Amino acid sequence: MSRLIVFDVDSTLLAVESLDFAVDRALRDAGDGPQRAAKLKALTDLGMAGSLEFRASLEQRLAIAGLTRRAVDEACEALRAHATEGMADLLEALRAKGHDVAAVSGGFVELISPALADLGFSSGDIRANRFVFDGEAVTGFDRNNPLSRSGGKGQVVAALKALTGRPLAVMVGDGMTDYEAFASGAADSFIGFGAVTVRAPVREKAPAFAETVEDLRKLLLG
Repeated sequence: MSRLIVFDVDSTLLAVESLDFAVDRALRDAGDGPQRAAKLKALTDLGMAGSLEFRASLEQRLAIAGLTRRAVDEACEALRAHATEGMADLLEALRAKGHDVAAVSGGFVELISPALADLGFSSGDIRANRFVFDGEAVTGFDRNNPLSRSGGKGQVVAALKALTGRPLAVMVGDGMTDYEAFASGAADSFIGFGAVTVRAPVREKAPAFAETVEDLRKLLLG
């Protein structure tokens, strides 16, 4: 039976956290760059483990980041070299079997779209947050986007399932925001993904867990 397979992006389709990646690059020449980058990573981990409400994590991370439009543009091109190894082949195999494949991210479309396009996703297959700019500076994010808060992935997955008309939706991801899409009932099943980062709460709760892309292939394609 053909299904809707929904992939998280950061630490799933991509082998990095895209916002952390962009900030690391932007802070290379800043005197307090390493300290700010470490703080940002800690906030990311808290949010993905479910220990910090996702919107609070997003707000705090952007406050630390101090990103500019130029830094975003440069990072989005560099991210194209950081697809998770083996994921392109898996996506091709899923599409060949007639499954619908979507990417749903708490990251930002301005950062991840080129990398996802390389993996065969059209703009209509992608759901993500969006930056708010004031001139050249990133000053915030679209707060009306459900992906900017905890539980928002469930709402987005439910809408994608209705849009595609697929009877079953599978969520794949490394974070608790991905698990929430299953726990809310929007996704019919959930596969935790640990090939990039293993988050203990996800491993404990996931009904299925893939340590590698090959494990994920077996779970999705048999």
